[in-house]
Amino acid sequence: MMNQITDIYQKNFINGIRHPHLYLWDSWSYVEDNTIHLYCLAISRHKINGEELNPNERNDFPFHIRHFISKDNGISWKDEGCFMSPQDISSLNYRTIWSGSVELLPNGKKLVAYTGLENIDSGRDFLQSIAIGISNNGFTVDSVYDKVLSSPIRDWKEITEKGYYLDIKDQLGSNLGEEGGPIMSWRDPFIFHDKNGELNLFWAAKVKPRVGAIARATLKAVGDFFEIEQLHTPVTVPDKDDFTQLEVPKVLYDDHKDCYYLIISSCNRLYENQPDSEIKKEMRLYTSKHIDGPWTSLGDKILGEEHLFGLTVLRSDFKNNRLLCIAPYTEAADKDLMLSFAPVFYIYLNPLRVEFLNQF
Repeated sequence: MMNQITDIYQKNFINGIRHPHLYLWDSWSYVEDNTIHLYCLAISRHKINGEELNPNERNDFPFHIRHFISKDNGISWKDEGCFMSPQDISSLNYRTIWSGSVELLPNGKKLVAYTGLENIDSGRDFLQSIAIGISNNGFTVDSVYDKVLSSPIRDWKEITEKGYYLDIKDQLGSNLGEEGGPIMSWRDPFIFHDKNGELNLFWAAKVKPRVGAIARATLKAVGDFFEIEQLHTPVTVPDKDDFTQLEVPKVLYDDHKDCYYLIISSCNRLYENQPDSEIKKEMRLYTSKHIDGPWTSLGDKILGEEHLFGLTVLRSDFKNNRLLCIAPYTEAADKDLMLSFAPVFYIYLNPLRVEFLNQF
């Protein structure tokens, strides 16, 4: 079932993004020529027949990736329209797309990573795989690699032998979750050049049905695209037993302190369509001297009380020990805020605290 992709909204958004026509959630970004490019998942607030879409119905319709730009460090945003839609990747038999990332390459092009949800059957809506494409300018996806980077069905043996958890093949992506835990997790790829310049890909995974982890792979160039050179063993965090889902990981390198930072969004969801009142969502930060850990928590989980989730770091300012960030509100926020973007804020790293610059 399709849903409309709305046209570019002509007015700029100030202090956050409350789009009148779209629900927005999850986010990733990059900076080029002093312009911040922000991407997120999006869906129309209304069905094709004009009926209002209940946010809990989002998974019944395909998402698209929306693109916004800012030239003033996130104070104002311009809608640049659809960056990627399921039609763009129709050759890969994906029914919808989930979160990913965009990263500058040395040749000026942008590597695009995203999650594809395969079109299997109505009882397995959540079969995820990791895929990539190339954007010449950050505004459109110009070419899509027709070979899936990491497929849980194709690569099941290698993935599980590395220590990751996957359900049996014919139940992968089940709407009912995995052995009493939430739906499968093989999603939200984040592209990252480490301190040695090596190209890494991190994404959300599991080591047990109810225990999240981060997958890490190093990539190698193959023609105009990339393939996995090595899938590494799972990256886990010290408080991994305190939540059931780990999502949209972000990794940063601080060249002042020669250390890495890891940011994850976490929640205690056990099944899709679980009442919002039962779900706690928050973000957690960690640090490590090594890209594969071990990771140490920077402090208490943050942004749960503000109902913010799926942040992106717009700019890092390690000299001043802070990160300029933006994040969307969850479904638990007030109706006029839910699934829109809050104003930008700073996360100070040591000690860990959040400073909001403006409020709606």
